[in-house]
Amino acid sequence: MTPKVSIIIPVYNCEKYISKCLESVLNQTYPNIEIVIINDGSTDNTEKIINNYKEKDNRIMYYYQANRGPSEARNKGILNSTSEYLIFIDSDDTVDQKYVEFLINEMVNSKSDLVCCGYKDISEYGIVDYTDFDIENSMSLQSVTDMVCKGTGGVLWSKIFKKEIILKHSLKMDKRIFMCEDLVFVLQYVSQCKSFSAINDYLYHYNRLNQNSISSNISIDYVQNFIHVWKAIEKIVISVNKDRQKTSELIGKRIQEVMITLIEEQSRNIRELGMKNASYKVGEILEIPYIKTYKGNFSTDNYLYKPYIFFMKVKFVKISIIYGIYLSKLRNLKKNLKKNLKKRK
Repeated sequence: MTPKVSIIIPVYNCEKYISKCLESVLNQTYPNIEIVIINDGSTDNTEKIINNYKEKDNRIMYYYQANRGPSEARNKGILNSTSEYLIFIDSDDTVDQKYVEFLINEMVNSKSDLVCCGYKDISEYGIVDYTDFDIENSMSLQSVTDMVCKGTGGVLWSKIFKKEIILKHSLKMDKRIFMCEDLVFVLQYVSQCKSFSAINDYLYHYNRLNQNSISSNISIDYVQNFIHVWKAIEKIVISVNKDRQKTSELIGKRIQEVMITLIEEQSRNIRELGMKNASYKVGEILEIPYIKTYKGNFSTDNYLYKPYIFFMKVKFVKISIIYGIYLSKLRNLKKNLKKNLKKRK
């Protein structure tokens, strides 16, 4: 008999996307699934849409909770699942028809504790096939830990987990963390695994078109969330590889990525924010002691990002935002040129 797989989907005000998501899940080639949906207090038509699907398919298990965030919703999904294998899907994303089939088959055949796959990155710039896991190299505990900490390797989707490991080690999403809570959970899970595998298929469809700008949310509290995450990562990674220098480099890279993202968000929304306000916010964050500890070691091989690194190190915050404005204009120009070329074809 084929093993059962639970697909956990937390939802919140996703009436525009949930139908496509559920259609892709219900049309899986692997039949032995249950779909565990946790509604985190939606105020739109999300519940109505889900109930319509629930009436037609008894594989859907639906739960409602007052708005407590995605971490609590996923924790509830784990507890209410009845399968030994778990898959997480975000409500605005979709999956290939063979998503579950390929992941569960690889997990069973390879006897792995974690199996990952590639994904299709869908954004305003087009669709790109991508994977965070290099299956050509060794899938050792240390190498997988490194891969999880890079790019989107630490997300819950594009993976299949064993519920037994989660329950045995009392793993939960940390509700105190409102960004990157999935990364901490995945790292905790990986640190308890003995074997890993990855498949070179792009089966998850990651929708970046629904991402909200973080420009208005940037604050000391916002960054303190990341610091909480980085400290948790440090603790887990050091327990795996025992290498403090390598761990420090890894954390430095993640801090650097977040700072560049914040500067670029300020640059893209400069008309709304104003130069004075944007510069003050970025400058204030760069002065946080934890970030200052790593700032001197920022470095990159990406020639477009080298100016950001230099400006942050010498505290030229305003110039870094001006550079971001011109870089944003350059990207938009490139995007429009691509669109015009497609129209002519």
